[in-house]
Amino acid sequence: MNLAENNQSLAAYDSASYLDRALKYAIQKKLIDQAKVEEIINDAATGTVQITEYFGASSHLRQNLEEASVWMASLVSLHLEHATNGELNQAALMIKEKSFRTLSRGGSQMLKALYVLPEANHFGSPRIDSESEFLKRCLNSRMTVAKYRQTLAEHEQFKLELSFANCLVKKIGSSISVFNDLHASAEHVIRTSLLFLAYGAKKMGGNKAVFPDENALFEIFTSMRKEWGFLGDVTCSKKFLEDIPEDFLPLALQTLSKIQNEDVPKIVNPSVPLATIFADLKVRQYFYLFDPLNDVSQFDKKLAEEWFLLTGGTEDDALLLTLFLCTSAGLTPKTSLMVSEAKKAVLNIRENGLLDKKVFQLIKKAPHDEQGQLLSLWDDFIEDASAYLFDVSDENFVQVINYLTDHCHIHKPKK
Repeated sequence: MNLAENNQSLAAYDSASYLDRALKYAIQKKLIDQAKVEEIINDAATGTVQITEYFGASSHLRQNLEEASVWMASLVSLHLEHATNGELNQAALMIKEKSFRTLSRGGSQMLKALYVLPEANHFGSPRIDSESEFLKRCLNSRMTVAKYRQTLAEHEQFKLELSFANCLVKKIGSSISVFNDLHASAEHVIRTSLLFLAYGAKKMGGNKAVFPDENALFEIFTSMRKEWGFLGDVTCSKKFLEDIPEDFLPLALQTLSKIQNEDVPKIVNPSVPLATIFADLKVRQYFYLFDPLNDVSQFDKKLAEEWFLLTGGTEDDALLLTLFLCTSAGLTPKTSLMVSEAKKAVLNIRENGLLDKKVFQLIKKAPHDEQGQLLSLWDDFIEDASAYLFDVSDENFVQVINYLTDHCHIHKPKK
């Protein structure tokens, strides 16, 4: 087989333009000879079988081997372009010096590095899919180097925010488990923690060494407005930054700057009722722990204790509908879902049907005077939602996720 025929044979493994250009460049510049081309072909054939078996498919079916060959070429191309930053001569030298399977492993390791990072900056958000399912999804989407780098940067930022939020929660003296249970936003937890440490600790007194609940957060806002009224300024203590690990300092200073420039002017503005400002900021920017004792009698607390643990006392329709959706799908009840979790809920419903009785049983745990309204909320929602939930033609869950995002509390990763 001559070099031209070998080059044509290599095209069977090539679905990525960068790999194609690098191979052609290497051949044209005589950086690889016929023996190397044959070595690549044989190595690619072996690697294709290995990839097929890794994904749990039979290596005896031609269709599986063809699909695996496309994936292998994508992995090689991804690794080459990322490692060389698109410099063809360097890519050609890598093809000359390394085996095709080694280059493929390089691309696989890139995707595995992405897999171990969090998909979102929320507590308690583990990946639903397995490593192999994640890799297959990336390969089927033909992830480009630009998309990979963008996603990697976003997910590394998620990891940084979650690590910093964990650090702050521990510094304040609260348990991490409650934040995982409530699927708390790391961004909001950081903002609340820094508000507490910089503006709130002294104002609340020395006996408030716990993460603030709603009343405590409002108390901080109130004290800030009073201080502004007396002094024309609000005291901000940054001494706590001395104990913050250096890796977190840029994020800490950036967030403190946002609080000072975006939130403080609103909080201290006497022309707008503080309750109005608080109601807006606590939803969009802050996070607080719910204390049911503040809002219900001892009798109601005992009657609806589990309800408050599940809902955090929220009256937000989107959060409640998310809770009901989880219950109707047989998932652990939560008021907030990642897109992958929402897809799992839809899949369960399509396979097993709606577990309406479980939703009704859950609603019965709510305070008696709220049950009728909650039943109406669920009935109105499911009447319209059923068309999307059971639409099997929506194989990729595009329409149903868009609908659920509009009506429930579904978190999509930042773009």
